[in-house]
Amino acid sequence: MNISLQALCLLLAALAQPAQLANNHLAVGFDPATGGIVRVEAVAANHAFIRQAAEKPLLWQLDLREASGQKVSLDNSQAPAPVILAEVQAVTLRWTGLDVANEKGALDVVVVCELGSSDDTARLRLTVKMNSPRFGLWNVQFPVVSNLSDPESAAVAMGRGTWGVLYDKPRERLKGEYPSNSLPMQFVLLQEGNHGLYLAAEDPQALFKIFEIEVGKDFRVITRASDMGVPGRDWRPPYTFAIGEYDGGWMQGCKRYRAWAQANAPWLRKGLLAQRGDVPEPIKNVCAWLLSGGTSGEAVPAVKQFAEAVKAPVGVHWYNWHAIPFDVQYPNYFPTKAGFAEGVAELTRMGVVVMPYINARLWDTGNENFVEAKPFATKDEDGDVTIEEYGSGAKLAVMCPTQKFWQDKVGEIIRRLGEECGVNAVYMDQIASAPPRVCFDSTHGHSAGSGEWWVGGYRDMLTPIKAWCTSGGRSIGLTTENDAEPYMDNVDAHLIWTPRSENDIPMMTAVYSGYTLYFASNRAFFDDVSYCLCQARDFTWGTQLGWDGADILKPEHAAKLEMIARLARLRAKALDYFVYGELLEVLNPTNDVPLLVGKWNTPKGDAEVKAPAVHGALWRGRDGSRAVVLANADIEARPFAFEVDGAPHTVEVPARDGVVQVLK
Repeated sequence: MNISLQALCLLLAALAQPAQLANNHLAVGFDPATGGIVRVEAVAANHAFIRQAAEKPLLWQLDLREASGQKVSLDNSQAPAPVILAEVQAVTLRWTGLDVANEKGALDVVVVCELGSSDDTARLRLTVKMNSPRFGLWNVQFPVVSNLSDPESAAVAMGRGTWGVLYDKPRERLKGEYPSNSLPMQFVLLQEGNHGLYLAAEDPQALFKIFEIEVGKDFRVITRASDMGVPGRDWRPPYTFAIGEYDGGWMQGCKRYRAWAQANAPWLRKGLLAQRGDVPEPIKNVCAWLLSGGTSGEAVPAVKQFAEAVKAPVGVHWYNWHAIPFDVQYPNYFPTKAGFAEGVAELTRMGVVVMPYINARLWDTGNENFVEAKPFATKDEDGDVTIEEYGSGAKLAVMCPTQKFWQDKVGEIIRRLGEECGVNAVYMDQIASAPPRVCFDSTHGHSAGSGEWWVGGYRDMLTPIKAWCTSGGRSIGLTTENDAEPYMDNVDAHLIWTPRSENDIPMMTAVYSGYTLYFASNRAFFDDVSYCLCQARDFTWGTQLGWDGADILKPEHAAKLEMIARLARLRAKALDYFVYGELLEVLNPTNDVPLLVGKWNTPKGDAEVKAPAVHGALWRGRDGSRAVVLANADIEARPFAFEVDGAPHTVEVPARDGVVQVLK
């Protein structure tokens, strides 16, 4: 019988056992025929996250392009069996001389998986050596894990633009773009009861990534290559991908990521808020926000009425302070509307944080001065300026954050707001909300298409602005839209204004409480019950409340204003927990707490929600003490029973009010 060498290798691979790394915590196994992952198991619990291996399990996929525009994809299931070197604490899988289209030996792929003898987390790294003079990498999809979990038993936790969402038994394909409002942190948690799987790109450069998971089918991370489509550019990422097991719920998974960020993330390099001198006290002390705008005559009386009702530190987010219309003629914000500086002065003398809106990404292409800005805008692969359109209909160019021209323009606007108008905060729209755009302008000095330069460019922009805002006697806070993590070293607070869901979980404060601030608790203005339900939950999770418009001052909304005021005053007394502390746990009642029915603006539109009348959380203060934070949305007082460290407690929570009780 004649048999080719390749066929013999495939036959031997099919008969071989999976290459495995295992210890007392975790086991990861690789298929010898394809190199795909066929085993992920929590060993001590004897719990398998892959019930049945796929016939041809995936591990990686490379998307490539040729200068002519030809697109080709190659994955490990299409390649010959890898050469596998299995050691005690590492497995190396090597594919050499892989063909792309009709080009022989175009690239080499190596995957290394490491698992220490006492580790509960495996770390994987993929590298690609490009030998092709024709093809360049476009996207790198790694890791890909086939047949992961079972939709009948799994839940998936993903960060989102407010808090995060726990998807119970999801049937749809879940997706998020990092860093942006759709995925502010670069990890996903898979929960099967009390068994958790931690899936994280532990990347300090915060490269653009798309996380996708369809339970029962596959999980994958898609990363744009640096120098997209450029032949000869290898892929050697600055990070490893972590697959770890843990006992407990999503909170334990979040704390795993918090520990990584504390040790490695440059956005935490300045330390805790309690240690930092560059975050102004006024922005930390705000307990409730009013959304306002227009002239001083329109905004100032409403803010004064709001401050008088709340009787705790407040802020105003001031839109349309400029003569130009909203979302038109950016960034030509000056001149201001008449009396703006005088109105700012009146409010800041009262201790109000006055925060005008600017957009920190866009330039109106209809402006005469766009001629000078155009060279510094982002360009697609065809060389065309990237355009975005919103309600105004203006064609707005996305500016490249690496360009000094744009960095200086944003800095100039903020300096004028501080020097000429006297503001003590500035809101920079879209920085953390919008995902990184590609840019192929070769004159910009950054890698083609994508790379660490997007986040790095904003850091270069904001670092000197931040220094100016908190030097020379100035105390100007900086905020942005939504909550993407890598900007927080220069951004003090994040506007989490987007729709709420009854499936939300506080992933953001679970990871970053004590390091940054979040504000807004809107999206539930329909009636008193709906509103109070949202305030009760968001208060216990740590947000600065509010961000409703002046309608909240109308007599028919008195109950809403009264509750937010009570909770704001309570927050003001507990900043050591909410600002400087850490969210440790969301408390589940051990007694019967009634469900209230309300209506929220959810990601799927206005919809009915059911939520407990009383919400609770456990916080640790900066002095190490722990406090239980409770809030009651009901019109009557409610007891809330819970356990901490096995000890039972019961607290009576007043109607539409809260309690912060330090544990002895």
